Amino acid sequence: MAVWVYMLFFSTTANNEEPQYGDLEVGDTTDPNYQDTINEKAEESVVDVQSNQRLQQLTTRPVAGFIELSASTTTPREVFYMEVGTGHVYSIDLTTGAEDRISATTITGAQTAEFSKNGLYVMVQTGFSSQKEFLLGELNVASSTLTTTELYEPITSFSSTNDNQFLYSIQTNASTVGKIFNPTEFTSETLFTLPLRETIIEWGSDVTDSHYVYPKTTWQLENFAYQIQNGNATRMTVSGYGMSVQGNDHSVLYSVNNNQEYQSYIFNIKSKTAIKLPTAQIPEKCALGEGESPVTICANTEYQSTSLFPDSWYKGEVSSADRLWEISHDGKTAKFLIDTEQESGRKLDITQLEVTDNEAYVYFVNRADRTLWVYERITADVNQN
Repeated sequence: MAVWVYMLFFSTTANNEEPQYGDLEVGDTTDPNYQDTINEKAEESVVDVQSNQRLQQLTTRPVAGFIELSASTTTPREVFYMEVGTGHVYSIDLTTGAEDRISATTITGAQTAEFSKNGLYVMVQTGFSSQKEFLLGELNVASSTLTTTELYEPITSFSSTNDNQFLYSIQTNASTVGKIFNPTEFTSETLFTLPLRETIIEWGSDVTDSHYVYPKTTWQLENFAYQIQNGNATRMTVSGYGMSVQGNDHSVLYSVNNNQEYQSYIFNIKSKTAIKLPTAQIPEKCALGEGESPVTICANTEYQSTSLFPDSWYKGEVSSADRLWEISHDGKTAKFLIDTEQESGRKLDITQLEVTDNEAYVYFVNRADRTLWVYERITADVNQN
């Protein structure tokens, strides 16, 4: 361990490097696996705009990724999403409930997607394990197509930023390298290098935000977290068996398996103090808002046994019927929002939570069938005042 820590903070590989720009080794867009088909109207939307229910199912198709596009004076509030398997892209008008297929370009085996904030670009993973491939797509709504270009790098994770770029990591023989990719120029810049290969990265919303890196989680091993800021890696004081985290510039929500009891904490970056949460939360089932006093939304189930957590949840060995909770920014209180099973009549295992910029809506995906849902945290009447 001492050697590893020395490598992290003193080896030349962990130091800041000069920005490295390149063309990301992109290929052409003539791969025969990706075919354009005739555009047509989608099936009737499941969105009921007349309903006063604050929890609504938005899709019946499995979702690889999604983005809410903010409303303006000329455009309505809408959601773009990509379908698992086909890679087709759909839009949902959240005012009328209308759903349209806006890209009929087939991306065979699409599994995970991240849209740029403006909805013009999307980064896509197809396949699994050694068969994974990565593409960048540029959406052309007028022609109902997605122009795709293959990315020839060993990408391990990726996320979009508020300024329409993409953060991503690659794995080398002895390290994890974090990069920023500009889709309009097809250039990339190295942000950081860590002497760790098997990592989880919780990306911030912008390149200048804090990013959190930790080894892959298991209850059998003690874990540590590292904060990345401006290319520098700082080991945090948070640690524990089975640890995973969610964080921003101001706080970190983390959970650990402490003597076969799963426990959750909020760590304040400024004061460097941790407060135990009143309820245990799986960080991957939480979303932290921005700012010093953000809203934090978590999905929680009272599991019968937590001794093997979080591994048993990762493996799908436990059944979830989640409730949504709002955690105060200081971690001292938890406010109950909704019992999703009671409201929907279905057991929802909630993942991929996202809170909108105005904190009015919470989007999430049901892990069981990968359908997209939305919860209206603040009612429309309050929103308009």
